[in-house]
Amino acid sequence: MVLSMLVEMGSVVENNILSDDVRAMVIQAPRVTAQAEPGQFVMVKNESGGTFLRRPFGVADVDREQGRLLLIYRVAGKGTRELAGLEPTMEISVEGPLGGGFRLTEVSGSGAGGHSGAGEAAGKTLLIGGGVGVAPLIYTARYLAERAPENKPLFLLGVRSAEELFWQDYLQEFTEEIIVTTNDGSAGQKGFAIDALPDILARYDIRHIRICGPTIMMEGLAKLAMERGIECQVSLEKRMACGIGVCLGCTFEGKVSGKRWKICHDGPVFPAEEVFEK
Repeated sequence: MVLSMLVEMGSVVENNILSDDVRAMVIQAPRVTAQAEPGQFVMVKNESGGTFLRRPFGVADVDREQGRLLLIYRVAGKGTRELAGLEPTMEISVEGPLGGGFRLTEVSGSGAGGHSGAGEAAGKTLLIGGGVGVAPLIYTARYLAERAPENKPLFLLGVRSAEELFWQDYLQEFTEEIIVTTNDGSAGQKGFAIDALPDILARYDIRHIRICGPTIMMEGLAKLAMERGIECQVSLEKRMACGIGVCLGCTFEGKVSGKRWKICHDGPVFPAEEVFEK
């Protein structure tokens, strides 16, 4: 876990509507932005609102030059409705960056999260996102593309319908190919992300997989990756109260280690085999 956490009073730059229930908020928060790595998250709060607890969101992207942070969130309850009502110049409290992000040393040869190591010249990285779990993979795709522009990652995008294809606008620049599945068949392949994975594995030499999305989606994908012997990491989504490992509200028992992990403190990213049975 990266321990350089800050609490910074930021300001809203944009809070745009992407679909009926999804918003994209850009926050001016230069100190948090300067330290955020792919896969980490922040806890935010409208200090003038009516909710007590902060809300956790994966870091969707950063602009270090301008000191800006992108969050993409689904409006689903009182807290996110308050966030959706924030307008440019309004203040928002940002705590972070929190947790440990994706381990990307073996992918890019230049480590995120304070790690470093030798990269692999051969093979591809596949990023898989579902729902708002796509958000933290945008920054991950940028990170990989900037360090190996000749070997950009592939992206498997699993969404409900064509209405959610706005994700492609954020991903196009940083990916070699975006493969789309929609539940209703309104765009791309009809079905779920796991339905498209076998064909991708047949067409490409996939060496690394990074996944974020609903647990049931990640489990099926991770199990297939493990069966094929592909190195895989998953980013877990769970309700969090404190975000720093104090309340013990987001724990799970590791399948390999047997250790009781705190998702906010030890994760949210874990090796797939530690989260799901093979």
